Amino acid sequence: MLGARFPLRWKIAAFAAGLVALAVGSLAFFTVVRPWRAKLAAQEVLARSLAQTVAQSIVEVRSDGAHWSAYRLSNLVASAASGTTGLDVIYALVYEGKDGKDQLNEAASTANQKLLERASPELAALYLRDKSRGLTLLQAPLPNVRRLPIRLRLDGAGRGQSAADLGRLELGISTASIDQELRSSLFRDLWVLLATLLIALCGAILIGGRIARPLGDLAAAMGRLQAGDFDQRSTFVHGNDEVGDLALAFNAMADGLKQRERLRGTLGRYVSGDVAERILQEKDDLALTGELRHVTVLFLDVRGFTSVSEKLRPTEVLELLNEYFTIVVDRVSARGGSVNKFIGDAAMCIWGAPRLVESPERDAVVCALEIQAAATELSARRRARGLTAVSLGIGINCGEAVAGNLGAAERVEYTVIGDAVNLAARLESHAREGEVLVSQEVYAKISTLVEAVPREPVKLKGKSQPVPLWEIKKLRQAEAA
Repeated sequence: MLGARFPLRWKIAAFAAGLVALAVGSLAFFTVVRPWRAKLAAQEVLARSLAQTVAQSIVEVRSDGAHWSAYRLSNLVASAASGTTGLDVIYALVYEGKDGKDQLNEAASTANQKLLERASPELAALYLRDKSRGLTLLQAPLPNVRRLPIRLRLDGAGRGQSAADLGRLELGISTASIDQELRSSLFRDLWVLLATLLIALCGAILIGGRIARPLGDLAAAMGRLQAGDFDQRSTFVHGNDEVGDLALAFNAMADGLKQRERLRGTLGRYVSGDVAERILQEKDDLALTGELRHVTVLFLDVRGFTSVSEKLRPTEVLELLNEYFTIVVDRVSARGGSVNKFIGDAAMCIWGAPRLVESPERDAVVCALEIQAAATELSARRRARGLTAVSLGIGINCGEAVAGNLGAAERVEYTVIGDAVNLAARLESHAREGEVLVSQEVYAKISTLVEAVPREPVKLKGKSQPVPLWEIKKLRQAEAA
C-alpha cells in the first residue's frame, strides 16, 4: 500500500535542511564542543599535577600513619581559588583507608565558602551552620561542579621506604566559566543554525517549486495522455536542463502514441478490430501463424448487383454499397464477430477467430437476422427518397478451419480457409433475396432458438452427397425477448 503523498519541493527542502543542520552541527562540534572538552581535560591535568605536587606539604607521614594538615589543605583550596593556579577549587574532601573502604576525614576536608556560595547558596549556608552535614551533602553531585578523585601516593624511595598510600583526595572544581562559555557558543551557533535553516528552507522551497511545477504539470499531462487525450504536450521544452530533456521526451512519446493510435484506428478500418489488436500486440509482424479453430462463417452478397451497377454511376454504386455495408459492420461488431473482408458486393464475416466466442453459431444467426431486418428498413427509406435499393442473401456454416496469415512477406492477409468456409460461400450463392440459409451443422446448434423451414438438399461443387439446407425465418419469441 502506498504511503501518504510527500511533494517533491518538501523533499528538497527537507534534504537542504538536513545538510545545513549537519554542517552547522559539525562546525559546532569542532569549534565548540571539542575545545570545551580540551579545557576540561587541561583542567583535570592541572588539578592532578597540583595535588601530586603539594601532597608532601599537606600530608605528613609518621610512624603511626599519614596525617593530613587541614590548615595547609585549606590554604591550597584558598590559593587555587585566588587564581594563582588557574583552578576554582570549591571543596577538597579527604578519604582515608583502602580502596573501596575509604572513609571521609571531616577534620581534614574543607570548602571555599565564596565559591561554594556561587555554586549553591543553600549548601554554603548549611556548611557554615553544620560543617559535618555540609560535607556530607558535598559528596552529592552539584551543578557546574566537576568531581575529580585523585589517589595520592608518597614516594618513599629516597628514605629507603616503599611508596605510601596517602588516601584519596576528591576536589570539586568549578566548571561554571567553561560551561558558560560553552552555552554562549552553543546559543550563538543555535541562532546561526536557525537563520541558516530559514534561508536554506526558503531557497530550497523556491528552487524545489521551480523544479516540481514542471514535473507536476508533466505528471498531470501524462495522466490525461493515459486517459486518451493524445494532444497533450509539455511547454517546458526550452529548459536547458534535465526537466527540458524530460519535456522533449514526453512530447516525442505523445507524438508516437498519437501516431500509434491513428495507426490503430486506420488499421481497424482496413481489417477487423480483433485482427488489428492482435497485429499490434504481436512482437513479430508475421507471428499470426496458422492455427486450427472452430469457426462460424457468414457470407452475404447483394442480389442483382450487376444490373443495378449498370444503371448507376460508379460513385453512386460506391455510396449504395457503403450504406448497406455500414449496417453489416455495425451488427457484426455488436454480435462479437469480425468482418474479415469485402469482396466487391459481398462480405465475409467470422466468429471464433482471432478472438474466441462462446456461442458463435447463435451470434452469427442472430446477426444475420438483424442485418436482413436493418437492410429491409434501409431499402424502404431509399425507395422513399427515390433511390435504388437492393436486397441481401446470406449463407452461414460452421466447422474446423485454419486461421492465420495468408500471402507473402511483402503482403499478407489474415483469413480463415477450409471446407467449412467454402461451404458457407456455396450456401450464400443459393440464398435468395432477404433469405438466411444455414447448414445442418449450424441448425443443430440453434434449432431450439429459431423458427426455420427445411430446404430441398442441393448438390454443391466438391460434395458427393446433396447438402441439407435450412432457411431461418425468425427467432422464437422467448429468444427474441
